Amino acid sequence: MQTDTGSFDVQSLPIKLIAVAVIIACLALGVIGLVLPIIPGLLFLAVAAIVAAKLSPSFARTLRQNATLSSYLDRTEGIAALPLGKKVQVACLLCVKMLIDGVALLVAGVMRLVKLAERA
Repeated sequence: MQTDTGSFDVQSLPIKLIAVAVIIACLALGVIGLVLPIIPGLLFLAVAAIVAAKLSPSFARTLRQNATLSSYLDRTEGIAALPLGKKVQVACLLCVKMLIDGVALLVAGVMRLVKLAERA
């Protein structure tokens, strides 16, 4: 159900409606997660961005300017051809990778702040 550009098929309105619902749900959870520390807000925002990139090739080009987001988009190529069980598995593994990358980014930022504090 995908074209060569990786976006959803224009003829598939139900797929687009489901994708828009997923984007809205992930955006809502992401915003809530930015306020409540229990929910990983950035993870949901990243999932919303990846799904939105599949809907809009111009948004995908914008995301591909970032090396990390580009690698996530590359990992989701061809997911439409997989059976539902494998799609869920890939999505879960991608979420785990995003969490690990987020923790690594957070640790790197904290280390940078510690080094700046030591210099002062």
